[in-house]
Amino acid sequence: MKWITAFAVLIVCFSSHVFATELQDIREKGALRVAIYKDFPPYSYTDQGKSKGIDVELGRALAQGLGVNVDYMWITADESMSDDLRNAVWRGHYLGGGTADVMLRVPYDLVYAEKQPRVRFAAPYAHEQMMIVFDRTQIPAVHQLRILKNHKVGAEIDSLGSIYLSSIFEGELTPSLLHYLDFIEGVNAFKSGQIAALVGMRGQLEGQLGTLAENWTLQALEMRGFNSQWDIGVAVKADHTELAQQLSEIVADLRKNGQLKQWFSEYGLTYTEPSAVN
Repeated sequence: MKWITAFAVLIVCFSSHVFATELQDIREKGALRVAIYKDFPPYSYTDQGKSKGIDVELGRALAQGLGVNVDYMWITADESMSDDLRNAVWRGHYLGGGTADVMLRVPYDLVYAEKQPRVRFAAPYAHEQMMIVFDRTQIPAVHQLRILKNHKVGAEIDSLGSIYLSSIFEGELTPSLLHYLDFIEGVNAFKSGQIAALVGMRGQLEGQLGTLAENWTLQALEMRGFNSQWDIGVAVKADHTELAQQLSEIVADLRKNGQLKQWFSEYGLTYTEPSAVN
């Protein structure tokens, strides 16, 4: 019957469109829209009107790998990573702005991925961990965290470090904590001696502190019951498997040829390969 033939042709055409659209749309518009966090040095930020940071460099390289330009979608962190993924990847913010083709600096974790059915995680490109820097003229050593009780310790408000230190020892450290709306404020307070220690992600601390003073020690922050280190990757819509594969191949090349490590070095950071590729 003619209608069966016509219907079959329609299905084939529709299927071809569905499976091709994720990369076709990107190439037709000539740009890869990359979601990166706003005001988040040394990962993504602007300096005198110029976009800078490791994720800015990576976003540009991903676009070049696909043969298109890069279009940065600057996002502000919401209350949780789930909210950020919803706003940037699969639905869009209620205020508008649409979604990105890919979001950078997301946790690459199989357990977490199972809780995000609308998102596909791919292309692990770095490893992050929580750390503490302290001034040895005020705190000779931090062998266990209870020693911080008698000292002023800085943390960005609502950050993982802040939540953890507030929760341990039945809240004993809470009076010692000073919270900052901006991480850089905490860095400045530490540099000026207003606080004896500061907690944060390794990349943030290394990027903002620069060369460590002789009396500063930067070490891992042990966080019992919490994930103190994790792999970093990218996120796309769950059904964008071809895009995820393409981005994974580009990132793998950047890792193997040393480009990722070079970017980290240029921004004063230590590069650690993601555990997922070791």
